[in-house]
Amino acid sequence: MAFEFKLPDIGEGVVEGEIVQWLVKVGDKVEEDHPLVEVMTDKATVEIPSPVAGVVLECIGDAGDIVDVGATLIVIEADDQKPAAEAKPSLKEKDSKESRKMPAKEQVTAKKSAVLATPAVRKMSRDMSIDLAEVPGSGPKGRITVEDVQSYAERQSASKVASPLSGDVETIPYLGLRRKIGAHLSNAKQTAAHYTYVEEADVTALVELRQKFLRLEDSEDRPTYLPFIMKAVVAGLRKFPLLNSELKEERKEIWLKKEYHIGLAVATEEGLVVPVVRDVDKKNVRELTREIARLGQLAREGNLKVDDLQGGTFTITSLGALGGLMATPIINYPEVAILGVHKVAQRPVVQGDKIVVRDMMNLSISLDHRVVDGAVAAEFMQYIISFLQVPGMLLLEAE
Repeated sequence: MAFEFKLPDIGEGVVEGEIVQWLVKVGDKVEEDHPLVEVMTDKATVEIPSPVAGVVLECIGDAGDIVDVGATLIVIEADDQKPAAEAKPSLKEKDSKESRKMPAKEQVTAKKSAVLATPAVRKMSRDMSIDLAEVPGSGPKGRITVEDVQSYAERQSASKVASPLSGDVETIPYLGLRRKIGAHLSNAKQTAAHYTYVEEADVTALVELRQKFLRLEDSEDRPTYLPFIMKAVVAGLRKFPLLNSELKEERKEIWLKKEYHIGLAVATEEGLVVPVVRDVDKKNVRELTREIARLGQLAREGNLKVDDLQGGTFTITSLGALGGLMATPIINYPEVAILGVHKVAQRPVVQGDKIVVRDMMNLSISLDHRVVDGAVAAEFMQYIISFLQVPGMLLLEAE
């Protein structure tokens, strides 16, 4: 019996996914729970397993295609004779059976009609011979604006001017995580009113405190500077709650969040991901060290779960020893702030009438000016720096 397997609901708020790669092909024999396809959502990349055993009859879609939740992904000739309803995964009410049988021209029309755009934008795109399905939307829920169409047209024009190339050119697919990162950051940059504030911190005492931890802890609990910085950030977020908020512009409200879930930007071979350390205010340095190590390993192995990437309220990005002097990080929207942590280096510093060598670190914070003014950003930064310069003060912070 032919069983149509549809893209299941694989995360809160997820309405579609991008096919990263097929793990089976037509004619393959699969067992129940055998991985069928890798699908990327806004939250994570997941392997979708087969709910039945049988033979693959049809794989619908290619790598890079966007599939709606509830749309048919694959058709399997099932070994058993269970009715399809019994093997059906839990889905939102959406069935693409009819669209799958549409003639090719009708499928193209249906795809274009699913694009969110006003009639004026659609007319503009027709007049300019632009396929709206190819235009990234910056409006609410991905709605395409006039500016989006104009920007797309300008990029296309620029690429045509630059197309005559000399020498060999290698092309790599702009798909999967790389494309998701691009879409997310473009939306963040176009939506939030970014600005960046930079300050330096004398972290000589923090370097000494960390060295004490390294001497005391075993090999599994050797902290970087991040656990200490995270505790200082939580202290700052308690005092300046606007930085731990989210702007609900459509409701004309700012939501001040009472939980402290800190995202950590992690570089992987596939691109940047941001796993979330939950309840940082309730964890000590040792616990934070273990959680950072656990999430970092899962990220590098590509084994993060959807839950590991959701619910952040503030983000920290750090390249460790490669951290440079400063940066202008892009906010992990819909958060309103992101802290850039830069390398620790010994530099000459004036203290009184003497020049001394101290361990110095630069911090840069990007914020959404719609929510946080510059004076608040400066006060927040000075406050967390006070804890990094005298880290013993963190012990006085209430849990």
